[in-house]
Amino acid sequence: MKNLILVLSTLMLALFSNGQTKLSTTEKANYNRLLNKGVETLNAGRLNEALETFKRAEAIDPEAWKLAYWMASCHYELNSYYTAENYINNALRNMPENEDGDAPFYELIGKINHRLGKVEEAITAYKKCAILMGSKMAKSYGISSYISQCELMIQAKKQGFSILRKPLSIQLNSLEDEYAPIIASEGTLFFTARRPETTGETSDPDNSKYFEDVYRAQWNPIISDYEIDYEFFKQINTTGFDALSYVNSSGTYALFTVNTEMTEKTTKGSDLFELRSDSPFVWESPTLIKQKGLNTDYFEGSATSTEGSEMGDFLIFVSDRNAETSGLDLFTCTQQESIYGEVSALPKHLNSPGNETTPMITSDGKYLFFSSDELPGFGGYDIFYSINENGVWSMPVNLGPEINSVNHDTHFNLDTKNNKAVFASMAEKEGYFSYDLFGVDLTGTDFPFLK
Repeated sequence: MKNLILVLSTLMLALFSNGQTKLSTTEKANYNRLLNKGVETLNAGRLNEALETFKRAEAIDPEAWKLAYWMASCHYELNSYYTAENYINNALRNMPENEDGDAPFYELIGKINHRLGKVEEAITAYKKCAILMGSKMAKSYGISSYISQCELMIQAKKQGFSILRKPLSIQLNSLEDEYAPIIASEGTLFFTARRPETTGETSDPDNSKYFEDVYRAQWNPIISDYEIDYEFFKQINTTGFDALSYVNSSGTYALFTVNTEMTEKTTKGSDLFELRSDSPFVWESPTLIKQKGLNTDYFEGSATSTEGSEMGDFLIFVSDRNAETSGLDLFTCTQQESIYGEVSALPKHLNSPGNETTPMITSDGKYLFFSSDELPGFGGYDIFYSINENGVWSMPVNLGPEINSVNHDTHFNLDTKNNKAVFASMAEKEGYFSYDLFGVDLTGTDFPFLK
C-alpha cells in the first residue's frame, strides 16, 4: 500500500507556511535548508539521518508547526508512536488560526492514533483526510481501509471480548525485535531477532536496527522461563539477514531465509534455503534451493511445508515477484524430498492487493495461517486462517481481537498437541514499539483447527 505521507511530501512543502517567528534572514535560510534536507533524507529512507537534520532545524525554530509535522513523521516511521504523538500535537498547537493541514497531515494523525489504539480519534482524522483528498484517492491510498479497521475494532469493543494473548517470556522479549517463533519440540523454541549479538555485529545504518539472526531457547523449569542458547546457530547464521520459518517434527529438516544481498550473492534479494541432517537439530550450513521458478531475482522467504499430507506434500512461501500489481503474495509448489514442482500463486481471495506474509501450514495441509495488511482486520498486519478442502482454499477468517491487535500481528505458529500457539506482535517498551513474542492458550476456544 502506498505511503501517502511520503508520496505527497513535496506538495506539503509547497502548501505549508514556515510557521517561523522572529528569525533573522540567515536563520530562516538555514532553517529552510535543513528542513528540505531532512525531508529528502526521510523520503530516501534514511530515518536516523533525517531525524538528526530535523533536530538541527528544531534548534533554530522549536515552534515551527511544519517542522513538528515532519518530526512526527520521522518518529512514526521509527515506531516511536508516543513521541510522534507529542510532535503532531505540537504541530496542531502551533498552527496559525488561518491555516490548516492537508490530507497527509490528517493521515498521519490517524495513523499515530491508530497505532496507539485510539481508534475513535483515528477515525476522525482519517475521515478529514478522506474529505480533503476525495473518495477515489482515499480508496486508492488505503484511507477507506483504515477507517474500516477502526470501525471493526470499535464494533468488537461494543460486543466485548477477552484478550487471550500474553507476552511469551521476559527472558526473550527485549527492546529489539523478536519474531518468527517456532515450537520445535517439548521445551525448545526457535525464534528470529535483531540483537547486538548478531553475527558480524552489524546494523542497518538507516534505522540502527541490527541484522537478524536465528536463536534457540530452552525452557528452564527452575526459573519457569526460557533461556537463550547463543551458540546453537553460530555456524549457520550469516552476516546478513537470517530467518528460520519451518522445522519438521523430527528436527531433521528446516527451511531458512537468507538475504543474499548482505552475504554471498545468489540472486538480488532474499532466497530460500534448506537445512538437513540425519540427527535431530544437528544442522550445518544452509543449502540454496535451486529449483527454477522458486528462488528468483525478487524477494522469497517465510517458507512452510506440509509433512505427510494425504494430498501430497507442498510448500507455501512469500514472494514479491508480482509487486507491480500487489505487494507480498503467497505462492505454492509441490515438494518431494529435494524435488519441487511448478510454482503458482495462491487464489486471489487469499492474495490481496496489499501484503500477505509469514504463512504456516499444518502438517496435514488442511489449515493455512498467514498475516495480511489488506484483508479486513483491525490495523497493521492481522493473522488469518484458511481451510483447504480437497485442494480448494476457503475465504480467509480473521482470528479476532482476542489475538489480533491494532498493530502488526505475524508469524503464527500452532501447537495442536497442547492447544497453544505462539506469534509475534508489536509491543511498547520505554516509549518505543518493537516486535515481541506472544503466546496464547487456545483451550476452550471453538476454532475449527483445534477439533
